[in-house]
Amino acid sequence: MMIRSLHRRSLCLLAAAAVVGAAAGAHAEDKYPSRPLKLIAPIAPGGLTDSLARVLATALGERLGQSVVVDNRAGAGGIIGMTAAAQSAPDGYSLVIVYQGIASVNPVLRKDLSYDTLRDFTPVGLSGGFPLALVVKADLPVKSVDDLVRLARSQPGRLSYASAGAATSSHLTMELFKSRTNLDIVHVPYKGEAPALNDLLAGQVDVVFTSLASVLPHLSNPRLKVLAVTTENRSKLAPDIPTVAESGVPGFQSTGWYGLMAPTGTPAPIVERLNRELVTVLENADMRARLQAMGLEAFSSSPEAMRRFIAEDMAKWRKVIAESGIKVD
Repeated sequence: MMIRSLHRRSLCLLAAAAVVGAAAGAHAEDKYPSRPLKLIAPIAPGGLTDSLARVLATALGERLGQSVVVDNRAGAGGIIGMTAAAQSAPDGYSLVIVYQGIASVNPVLRKDLSYDTLRDFTPVGLSGGFPLALVVKADLPVKSVDDLVRLARSQPGRLSYASAGAATSSHLTMELFKSRTNLDIVHVPYKGEAPALNDLLAGQVDVVFTSLASVLPHLSNPRLKVLAVTTENRSKLAPDIPTVAESGVPGFQSTGWYGLMAPTGTPAPIVERLNRELVTVLENADMRARLQAMGLEAFSSSPEAMRRFIAEDMAKWRKVIAESGIKVD
């Protein structure tokens, strides 16, 4: 009888403690945020990702009533920053800006990661993206995607394509294109997008997939031809350019994307609050115009939709990487 009495008493005490703990947690979330937030950017200062992080940090800070400080943690292809973010306290005061390479590709490509994107992070929401453009040198005798496919098939192994480096979006997108069209085009990797595009302008390589933003200043340049963009629908940045999908490769799509995540365990009410504020920021017309000037198209999502999106993106690139044999040192 005494054991049963003690057991019942223990259960009552535990239940009471749980109610008190839940109430305290809810009270803390009601006061959220009560201090500045940190937005980890797994890249060096400067460049598009850093610029986007700072724009979003400022706008979110205004919505939340607390400053959001960008913390650049560069190195190892984003791994250092992502590891730091995964190890941060799951209290809603640490966020990380993610993009395709570090969230979808690294986990597929690298076996030495200490984190798993979908296990160690909670999605907050997508924040936008950018199309890539399929560009050819001026004297290549093609005017469309269909022309390029026919030419490449007639000369297997003769054409070359530039990329910004192994496993970059430009590399992966071309490998996806080759797989979908059954082409044999030789890869020429560069150390960055700019030198790859420069050599295409110089006629040293034949083809490149590169960010549309980097091509926009060259649309009137007679040394290149832009054949298509890689988004599902035509880009608002250049609505006259057709998509790859409508140009003879149905269903083809490859979009660079950005989003915000938090460490796993971040309370759901806080994640929901962050998502609401992020969506509100991205629906603002001035913000959309500002991102468009940066070469980005604003779009948002729920946390659940972002999780599904990343899972599908990882599966897509896992197949491309396996079929093409892409590896990194």
